[in-house]
Amino acid sequence: MRRIILILSLLFCSQLITASNLLIEAESFDQKGGWVVDQQFMDLMGSPYLMAHGMGVPVEDASTTISFPESGTYYVYVRTYNWTSPWHDGKGPGKFTLKIGNKKLPIVLGDEGNQWMWQPAGKISVKAGNSNLTLKDLTGFNGRCDAIYFTTEKEQLPPNETVQLTDFRKKMLDIPAEPEQYSYDVIVTGGGIAGMCAAATASRLGCKVALINDRPVLGGNNSSEVRVHLGGNIGVGPNSGLGRMIREFGHSKEGNAKPAANYEDEKKELFIANEKNITLYANYRAISVKTDGNRIESVIIKHIENGKAWNCNICFDIYSENSKMKTKA
Repeated sequence: MRRIILILSLLFCSQLITASNLLIEAESFDQKGGWVVDQQFMDLMGSPYLMAHGMGVPVEDASTTISFPESGTYYVYVRTYNWTSPWHDGKGPGKFTLKIGNKKLPIVLGDEGNQWMWQPAGKISVKAGNSNLTLKDLTGFNGRCDAIYFTTEKEQLPPNETVQLTDFRKKMLDIPAEPEQYSYDVIVTGGGIAGMCAAATASRLGCKVALINDRPVLGGNNSSEVRVHLGGNIGVGPNSGLGRMIREFGHSKEGNAKPAANYEDEKKELFIANEKNITLYANYRAISVKTDGNRIESVIIKHIENGKAWNCNICFDIYSENSKMKTKA
């Protein structure tokens, strides 16, 4: 009788055990090494990702510290994409592997399938607590890693459809269902040269401006990230003053693909910082809008690394009936 009671107790306790899960967004890695954040498709796939752009030379490892909620055997899945699949049926070139602590998982990732997918990466036994997670690029040919999912429950993959996956991310990462809200007179999406000038002009007209830039530096192509010379025909034609503003922040050295310092990112940053009416949202990307009929009411923006989202509302009281901006007194 005692033996039966013990068996029943063990069976009852087993029903109380739930799976332990851990979701890691690749773009949030502490040390990105030679991997870069690609945020261009957030509105399509719901998230940025890390990419190993090494021009055929494997890039430096990306790594971060993770914390396993409990000891046990975890099944590992990686959301990745074989980016040559639209044109090539074989294995893709963007190959990489994972390492947890000192244990390297044997499965090569990123070279199969024809869409963004959760690829099994193997399983690993770990102790509860902190461990180091490493992405190791094998080729330098643009391997892509969106997220890594650990679960003690076998064959329990996260959803792959965009809406369900977005809800899953919010739940796993404890992201609020609705973004916080802030109001502005003018919202400029894009911190390139045109966006900087538009934001500064609106600011000097007395408008409260949100400048949304999905990179850590301003200037777009004319930044240290891309290194394209700031040129073009300005000061000509019927509007001879057009473009004069770039004299306030343009770089003093000419040329394309020159050393990063030539593009003077700090001068652009200071130019925007000195405009008291501009709030700069660096590393935020506009991912969607809310509309009222054919008019935009607000812009939803999301951080390209930590997933934090804001709702930037537009104050329509500064617009006339024909949508032309009125200057404030």
